[in-house]
Amino acid sequence: MVYLGPSRGCETCKRRRKKCDEARPSCARCLTSNRTCVGYSDGASLIFRPQEIQTGSPSQLSSARKCTLPIRIPCPNTGVLPEDTHPREFSQEEADKRIIQAFLYEYCIASTNHTLSRGYLDGLESMLSHAGHYSSLAMACRAVANANHGRKLCRPRLIARAEEAYQELLGALRVAIECPDFTETPEALMIAMLLGLYEIIVAGESHAGNHNTHARGVAAILKIENSPLDLFGAVHFISSNHPSAKTAGLGVISQPTTPHPLSALLHDFSPLYHKAHNVLSSPAPLTTDLTILKADAMSLYNQFAHWQATQPDILKPHLLGHIPALCHGSAAQAGAWPGRVETYFDHYIAGVWNTSRAARLLLLDLILALSDALNDGEDHVRERTEAARLIDDIAASIPYHLTDDLRSFVDGGADRELKPGRAVGGLLLMHPLFVASRVGTVGEEMREYLQECLMWIARNMGIGQAARFAKGTDIDTQYFADGCMIVWTGMLV
Repeated sequence: MVYLGPSRGCETCKRRRKKCDEARPSCARCLTSNRTCVGYSDGASLIFRPQEIQTGSPSQLSSARKCTLPIRIPCPNTGVLPEDTHPREFSQEEADKRIIQAFLYEYCIASTNHTLSRGYLDGLESMLSHAGHYSSLAMACRAVANANHGRKLCRPRLIARAEEAYQELLGALRVAIECPDFTETPEALMIAMLLGLYEIIVAGESHAGNHNTHARGVAAILKIENSPLDLFGAVHFISSNHPSAKTAGLGVISQPTTPHPLSALLHDFSPLYHKAHNVLSSPAPLTTDLTILKADAMSLYNQFAHWQATQPDILKPHLLGHIPALCHGSAAQAGAWPGRVETYFDHYIAGVWNTSRAARLLLLDLILALSDALNDGEDHVRERTEAARLIDDIAASIPYHLTDDLRSFVDGGADRELKPGRAVGGLLLMHPLFVASRVGTVGEEMREYLQECLMWIARNMGIGQAARFAKGTDIDTQYFADGCMIVWTGMLV
């Protein structure tokens, strides 16, 4: 017998020991037999990350695995959507195990060097192995993954399972958060953050979500103010004093010896930004107050610029290629803005860079507003030029965030297709995109492009709040702050 290699059939046909026609995204044999096709586990669909996790036992490979479940589309002959049912060949326990693997793939960035990058939710897999398959933490991961995949794969059954788990966990969290023994554990912080992430996923253009409730829960657990920027000020506190940092063997909290320099700048940014807006909104602001605030804003802006300029080369963005100019009258699709395309050390580092850029953009916007209030007659050509450069820098990072197949996208020519990457890329990108799309210095064409990228994240990465950021006109600063807090908590644990 000649070995022809592993079967490329869908997982359902393999379980049934049937010949698969290998149609994509769902095989015709499954559709005609009214079965749920759970997709393909070939090299294009199944990916294991060859990384080590810290479990207190010998090193092992991560179980993170890309979900193979295809998008539910109408049947070719009838145009009717196939029934969204649980695959008969798979037990619910097996499905629950797979959805946690999918969560780890979509949202966890393991740090390859803790002196350079914290990663995102680095150590969560180790925490899950200690907590167990039936723990509240595992249930929170399933709620996020089911909601995320339910949205982007058009599978309401998964959304319903996510909502059921969410409601059960939410009730438990409200009671448990009053207990000091619970709030002083890494699991408490992680569950609160994951429930907030769930709200970010299920939010939409007309549904703001309740993630501000979870932001307050995260703040209560960390014992900080309800501000995302306070999280950066809490980094040293978490690393050295919070009881969760002292829990042995979990490998969840990275423990730098000193606070991150950027965290200190962001901590200074928060009160300055809010104070300036309070002064500007007052009926008759004093000239002295405006002058001092403008000087403080310019000083802090220069400190951010210095931070960026002094980063080691390994952490700076690196040029990969260019997107050519568009045909006249054409609108840029997501990721395809003409100009540079850059890569980063990892998604955490890319997120840090874009956060610093967003802060600088807000400071430039503030400087211009204070100048207008002072009527100082300055033209601010330099500030407007720097704002345009920061916008271009953010645009150059967008393809890196949105696809895992970056080289193919850049080399794809006019017919290049942006294949969605891991959801964490869109999650870490959407808040800087929101800021960049709302500052006064951005042009209308770029604003529309950034909003299109946000809508693409909502459609293709299953993160509903991105659509609200793109279309919502009633989003205030606190709404943005609460959502940002949930996202950035994952970068501190």
